Amino acid sequence: MLPTKLSQVEQKDAVSLLYNNLGIGLFITFVTSSTLIFSFPHADEQRSVQFLWWGLLLLICLLRFADLLYFFFRTRHADRFAYGRAFRRFSIGAILTGSAWSTYAVLAVIQDRSWAELAITCIIIAAFAGGAISLLAGSRKLSITYCAVITLPLAIALLFSDEPFHDTLSYLTFAFFIVMAVGANKAAQFTSRSIHLKHQNDHFLSHMEQEVAKRTQEIYSLSNIDPLTSLFNRKAFSEKFNYRLQTQPNSQLAVLFIDLDGFKTINDSLGHETGDAVIREASKRIQQNIEPSDLLCRWGGDEFLLVVEQHDHLLEDAQELITHISFPYLIDGSKLSIGATVGISYYPQHGSQHDRLIQRADMAMYNQKRSEKGRVGVFDESLREHLLRELRLRDHLENAVHRHELFLVYQPIIATDTGKIDAVEALLRWRLDNEMIPPDEFIGVAEQYGFIRAIGLWVLGEACLAGKRMHAQSPELGISVNVSIQQLLDEDFPDEVAATLKHTDFPAHCLDLEITESLFAHDKRRLIDNIARLKKTGIKVSIDDFGTGYSSLSVMQEFHVDYVKIDRSFIWSMDTGGRAIVEAVSQIASAFDYKVVAEGVETEEQRRLLTNMGIEYLQGYLFLPPVSEEQLMQHLL
Repeated sequence: MLPTKLSQVEQKDAVSLLYNNLGIGLFITFVTSSTLIFSFPHADEQRSVQFLWWGLLLLICLLRFADLLYFFFRTRHADRFAYGRAFRRFSIGAILTGSAWSTYAVLAVIQDRSWAELAITCIIIAAFAGGAISLLAGSRKLSITYCAVITLPLAIALLFSDEPFHDTLSYLTFAFFIVMAVGANKAAQFTSRSIHLKHQNDHFLSHMEQEVAKRTQEIYSLSNIDPLTSLFNRKAFSEKFNYRLQTQPNSQLAVLFIDLDGFKTINDSLGHETGDAVIREASKRIQQNIEPSDLLCRWGGDEFLLVVEQHDHLLEDAQELITHISFPYLIDGSKLSIGATVGISYYPQHGSQHDRLIQRADMAMYNQKRSEKGRVGVFDESLREHLLRELRLRDHLENAVHRHELFLVYQPIIATDTGKIDAVEALLRWRLDNEMIPPDEFIGVAEQYGFIRAIGLWVLGEACLAGKRMHAQSPELGISVNVSIQQLLDEDFPDEVAATLKHTDFPAHCLDLEITESLFAHDKRRLIDNIARLKKTGIKVSIDDFGTGYSSLSVMQEFHVDYVKIDRSFIWSMDTGGRAIVEAVSQIASAFDYKVVAEGVETEEQRRLLTNMGIEYLQGYLFLPPVSEEQLMQHLL
């Protein structure tokens, strides 16, 4: 049997070792047997038996030689089962050969051949038994069995012989078998350990190769695969997209920048685990709607990038993809809804570099998201110029306060009964590289990128400090400051205003915070609470641009403000219908005990009409445009 303690590959090595030694064994058998046959003359009857034995032995050797050739040319390239069959053939051949030799030795004893022939026969038997220890070391059982087959029949024959000293020779043969059996066992164990040690290194190397392959795959995944969605990450996508552009320069591609709408609300309110589940499901939906040749990645957060071939129905397919993404999500029993907005850039129309194409698809998505979410936007050059300017403003606006680029100007608010300055409105201005950036442009950028709270708090502090200095000439002068939605929705804002008043030592009753009507379309309850907290400190509150935004009557009823500022568009159109609106607003404000400020007064006729209507305060270029603090101080004298 094959050694069972060896692995399959080790068993193959053991069988190969047996066959590698077979050739020399067959050669020695042929030479030795021929020498015996032709060295000792016998009677004709014995001679015939010798040649018959020799012929059988040569036939066995010939068959074993054929098996040897078959092994080297066929079996070594076959499966593991062929090695088992080869071992059985080898074992049969070895036992037959050993049996033939033991038969010759027994015949030598029985036929009372000469002491010389018997001695040489015993020596040959001993030599073959000793040789089996090394030549058959590939199999312990076969080696011991061969030694037994070749020596024990001779020992038994000698034991029962009547010739003198044969019994002594028998005992020596028995002892020799025991020594050979022990030696064969040790040699086989040594060979088995050697083969095992050899393949132990193979196992180690194989294990190391597997570990290296596994680690390589892990490193590849860490550096190229997004762990949440199993899509390409930003790095891998950029590399593959760039490679595709280099290897397929004549192709026409479209880059789709996909941004999920409403995801931040889910992530913030329901937690990151729910957010991750939504991202995974969204990625699956995108994959279900693309071709295998398309290139997809998770660009980051709730953004995905997709590269597809340009085709006639691309925009329709992109809109269908948005619809598919926007189907409700069932996560942990909750039905969630998100949307998606897509921006598209084309190769080569919009650029030849992968990073530029991605940037322009991002621009298209961002612009589309601002105008109408849930739709598809395509990049164009005018959009590029607009967004580049916006990015330039964003980059500079973040540190504009520290670079002293922002400053305040002040426009008086005139009391109609006295004609004197009753208050001033603080207006924010920005000078960037000798260019005056319009407030309508940079205020939106500040709100979009989260700078407005810090800037608004700076404006409030500067205005209060300036108001404190103005009180030296006009002790009860009021200061009006515009407040953004982000500020007023912040629960900490009333406390920040109180802290600013304390720091600047500016009286609360002289501060008027102006809020636009559009604010009231947001969280009304929080707005009411914050306004109430502000008014408890003595601060006044105005509704700016009244009549242009959210439900005016409900605003006046629910929010206990102090002033209503009529938008300038109604003042400028008093000759064409605006007068009726101004009169109506004045009457409504009077009913709620609010004072009215008319903005945008530019002519004496407008002043006269507004005064006759009973409007308490006027503001506009007729009196004074927005000016610096130093210029305003001259008009307070």
